[in-house]
Amino acid sequence: MMIKALFLKILAAVVTVVMATAAGVSKTPAYDVRDPEACELNFSILSDSHIETNNFTRYKVFTHALQDTMKNKSGNDAVIFLGDNTMNCQFLENLLFHGAVRKYMKDQTVLPVMGNHDIGNGEGDYEKLQNRWLDFSNAFFGHDLEHPYYYKVIDGYYFIVLGMEEQLVYEMHMTDEQFTWLECLLEEAKSSGKPVFVFSHYPADDAIDDSGEATDRLVDMLADYNRDYDLFYFCGHTHMPLYLFWSFHTSNGFPEIYLPRLTELASGEDNEIFRNTGIGIEVEVYENEVLVRGRDFYHGEWRVDDEDTGELCEMTYTLKNPIPAN
Repeated sequence: MMIKALFLKILAAVVTVVMATAAGVSKTPAYDVRDPEACELNFSILSDSHIETNNFTRYKVFTHALQDTMKNKSGNDAVIFLGDNTMNCQFLENLLFHGAVRKYMKDQTVLPVMGNHDIGNGEGDYEKLQNRWLDFSNAFFGHDLEHPYYYKVIDGYYFIVLGMEEQLVYEMHMTDEQFTWLECLLEEAKSSGKPVFVFSHYPADDAIDDSGEATDRLVDMLADYNRDYDLFYFCGHTHMPLYLFWSFHTSNGFPEIYLPRLTELASGEDNEIFRNTGIGIEVEVYENEVLVRGRDFYHGEWRVDDEDTGELCEMTYTLKNPIPAN
């Protein structure tokens, strides 16, 4: 495994030297969290990069967004990619994606989520493509994953990544094993006294069980936890523009935040697609609240929700349980 990981890194480094040089350097200014002295934790989330071998413009948007993400003066406790990192799960696409992330985020805690495009978008051998995803994730991000679902505790906060376990496009198959794992993990997380962050490529109500039928099991489990504790769910997949559907949604009983596609093609300043290029979010945790801020990582600006008033695209969520003092 060590030899395979080294081989992948060498190939990716060679490809990245050429491609990143051509993409150039982002000239966006540095930025910071709202209150550096009071911020307990902060992390960035990007989704649906769809890196494709024959689309250099998309690669340029992606690499410039990565560079801007690293300009946070307070640093990042983690960077999460919510899946569909590649377009066709091709080997070269994985080299392009992982090589760029390693170049610009070498010392960061990176948590990847597996999306439907990362394993063939409904076609191909699921096990083979899942193993490719695992190989790249383990080699480039220092993980030792055996499943597409896993977790990491960062400064006492539980970061839980859910994964699809079948070759599907519109639903997320979760086995009984994954449901049981999640249930036990949420029970364990209660003792931390801190918010739990759950990441998935799919909205929570897209889950199906071992029978292949739609199930409320995931929604019910998360809602039950959030009744007395604090839980936040982040997903991609829908490509919903941030200015339409960016904010917290609690119709399922917990905050669910949809992210847009990061790499829409930048084709002109007045083009609606250009307006939605490079969009992701920054999450900041304070003693009594969680702040989600929409950011244009391509242009290096906080996203404006109302262009007439200049009101920023951000949402504050008051915690049920204040962060315990260290």
